[in-house]
Amino acid sequence: MIQTTVKVSGMACSMCEAHINDAVRGAFPVEKVTSSHSKGETVILSQAPLDENA
Repeated sequence: MIQTTVKVSGMACSMCEAHINDAVRGAFPVEKVTSSHSKGETVILSQAPLDENA
């Protein structure tokens, strides 16, 4: 399992977290994605490395 942590600015609430999670799931083949507006980051678990340019 590969963990990718991405800094995300602009999240203000749990709905923002949910929208980010849905967008990541729609764009990448992930096992799990968790966002935190208080930390300003999204943690993605995947089987293969993600295309950072995408």
